[in-house]
Amino acid sequence: MTNLRDFDSLYNRLAENAEASHVASNVEIHDLTLEADGEEMAGLRFTHKDRIEIAKGLDAAGVHRMSVLGNSPSPTRNEIRSAQAIVDLGLKSKTGAFVKTIAEIETSAQIGLWGVTILVGVNDTVLTGARTGQDIIDQCKTLTAYAKERGLHVCLMGMDSTRTRPEFLKRIITELDPFFDEYTIADSLGRITPFGIRYLATLIGQWTAKPLQLHPHNTTSMAVANCLGAVMGGVSILQTSMNGLGEFTGIAATEECAVALEMHAGISLGIELPKLQELAKLVASATGLPIPPGKPVTGSGAFAIPETEEIQQALYELYCEDRFEDGLPFPSELVGAESHMSIGRKCNAYTVLYNLAVNGIKVDLSTAEDIAKKVRAQLGNRKGYVLMSQNKFLDLVRATI
Repeated sequence: MTNLRDFDSLYNRLAENAEASHVASNVEIHDLTLEADGEEMAGLRFTHKDRIEIAKGLDAAGVHRMSVLGNSPSPTRNEIRSAQAIVDLGLKSKTGAFVKTIAEIETSAQIGLWGVTILVGVNDTVLTGARTGQDIIDQCKTLTAYAKERGLHVCLMGMDSTRTRPEFLKRIITELDPFFDEYTIADSLGRITPFGIRYLATLIGQWTAKPLQLHPHNTTSMAVANCLGAVMGGVSILQTSMNGLGEFTGIAATEECAVALEMHAGISLGIELPKLQELAKLVASATGLPIPPGKPVTGSGAFAIPETEEIQQALYELYCEDRFEDGLPFPSELVGAESHMSIGRKCNAYTVLYNLAVNGIKVDLSTAEDIAKKVRAQLGNRKGYVLMSQNKFLDLVRATI
């Protein structure tokens, strides 16, 4: 059966250092849509119903972990109620919280969460007041020890890890190794590249045998690529969010990360990619933020053949030879999407021929050109991003032939 790995460029495999000896046997997604990363995008807030439906959708798609409580250090009563309700659903996905205080750890234990991610800033070069590196170590020990006492799975998240001095980062990892189950490399300001994170993950892997997570911010559109680099360096859990929600420019999008890892690293996460399409729409509806047409995987234009006539002619001819997928980034059905040929202000004969052919209608080239002129006439004076729907296109065709 065709899979995404079949569509990776051969040059990726020929590249120097393409093979990695540190890739974990199992790679997981830790989704943060409900943790607070979604709501850290200014102006956003999910309702209780939204949270429940999104949690169900993540679980149905096979997402391995989801953090369902955040807004640390002061989650609201309603957020705690929602987290409790999600725990009560008995999902397969492991549930957790992002915490900074003893009180939050206690709340997490009381509502029955599987684990906690403890957030501590570890970059000692940006400390203020009289705070020292030893204070960071002591804070981490206090919080992690309490979480372990409460029977929680403990992940220590070193905020700003990618700007922390190597010598101090090594001290953090080695001194605290007995206190945590996993360590999160947080690229809190989105400063690292795929090359840097691969190097850093490999380096940290020399200091601890515990599993590593990555929290990748998308400051310069590196987040998904950094997930790939991190996995090549031994990271086994990737923190992502649906639609890439998060503070500033967000974090890696769950749906994009899952596709990229399978295509470029041959790592199948076991996630049902087609189910992420509807989930992305649900999150878009809940946030009021439409999915941009050009967004990878879930955007309406992700598999839309552009209006350039020579491109549409080439794709139409491939379609006639039953090789349409040869002109696509990858087959849209692998991610539950549909490919189509855009019908817009540059409509041409091949736009018409293709869109009629997929509906079982054949016309000659001359008729197709006449129809294309009528489409252009209808859309010509419209402003901005405008495409004609299939239904309106077929109505126009019926009125013409």
